Amino acid sequence: MVWRGSPSQAVNLPIYLLLGIGVVVSTVGLLFLRAGTVPSATTDVNLRSVYPWIIAAIWTLCGIGALVSYLKVSTTKYVLTSERLRVTTGVLSTRTEDLELRRVRDSIILRPLWARMAGLGDVQVLSADASTPRVVLHAIRDPDGVQTMIRSNVQTQWSRFGVRQMELD
Repeated sequence: MVWRGSPSQAVNLPIYLLLGIGVVVSTVGLLFLRAGTVPSATTDVNLRSVYPWIIAAIWTLCGIGALVSYLKVSTTKYVLTSERLRVTTGVLSTRTEDLELRRVRDSIILRPLWARMAGLGDVQVLSADASTPRVVLHAIRDPDGVQTMIRSNVQTQWSRFGVRQMELD
């Protein structure tokens, strides 16, 4: 094994922020609605007693959404060996994709603003493999170092198997 990593939970920051804002806005809105609801003698169910249940349901759903996002990122694993790049994803059932390094054609580093501020980046690996033409290592630390490791192992595999890259105009 040359390198092992996983995405940073910083990927989930926008999701956590949206869920948090949604919980606060919906809770405050429902509390204002509850305060404006006047009990009626013609209804059997007091409408004011339903609002806490709605608020609890919203908090539960947003909590489940945050947990699913957390688990999805925390169970993603990247492993680089001298011969292949392996990506394993999944919470309950897993999926593992192997990319033979001799099939790699190019790699690109992407650094969105939020990732640069956190010292993270994405490494996108492009290959000639029909089943896995593109692999993205999301939100990893030291993307330059990882790209260099991938590139040096790709060059080793190309030499070993006599792979040559042709460009047609």
